Amino acid sequence: MIKSTISPQPYGLAIETSGRVGSVAAGFEKNLSDEKTFSAPLRHSAELFDSIIELLEKTGKKPKQINYIHISIGPGSFTGIRISVTVAKMMALAAQSKIVAVNTSDAMAMNVDDIKIKKIATVIDAKRGQFFIAVFKRENSTWEKILADCMLTAEQFKEKFENEPIWLLGEGLLYYAKKLETNNIRILDNKYWSPRASNVFRIGSQMAAEGKFADPVSLVPFYIRRPEAEENWEKKG
Repeated sequence: MIKSTISPQPYGLAIETSGRVGSVAAGFEKNLSDEKTFSAPLRHSAELFDSIIELLEKTGKKPKQINYIHISIGPGSFTGIRISVTVAKMMALAAQSKIVAVNTSDAMAMNVDDIKIKKIATVIDAKRGQFFIAVFKRENSTWEKILADCMLTAEQFKEKFENEPIWLLGEGLLYYAKKLETNNIRILDNKYWSPRASNVFRIGSQMAAEGKFADPVSLVPFYIRRPEAEENWEKKG
């Protein structure tokens, strides 16, 4: 009998806990098979592991068979990102899964694939009247990042971009859309706002194919600035 030399397709799990709405997704190689969004906002700790088990059972996989763990690395919620980083490190240790760290803004930009607009900005609440913002321009069928993730106030953003048409998305608009909106700066429907595990999977799968893996030992969330608790501690000291 001649044994098949075809290797099984690598199995990947994607975790998105950087925003208010969490989700997980899974698939083989670059082919997404399923996605599960948590039942309500801010349910990351309560629903993450049950959702992972549910997806594994659907594909007949066990945790030790997860080849790649794709995570949304930030910017975003300090607590949410820390959850996904912790799970990724656990998987790397327990199952030798390779970690792929996906930029959250890049994943958010992929939400906008069904409407013809030329420029978008992702907006994430950074607290204290500031926002994590990245700007993308459509090049053919993909989004090219033309302003890397940075921290801006609403006034600073409008000063840079209010003279040209641009559309905004992101959970940072939940309470502050009116502060950012002008005649040229418009707000996309809120169905585009939340980052999705399916997009983390798509970007992560491409990165994995290119061998772009994170070191589980040195892996840290992408915060842009230190967490508020650390800043306050330093001030007290």
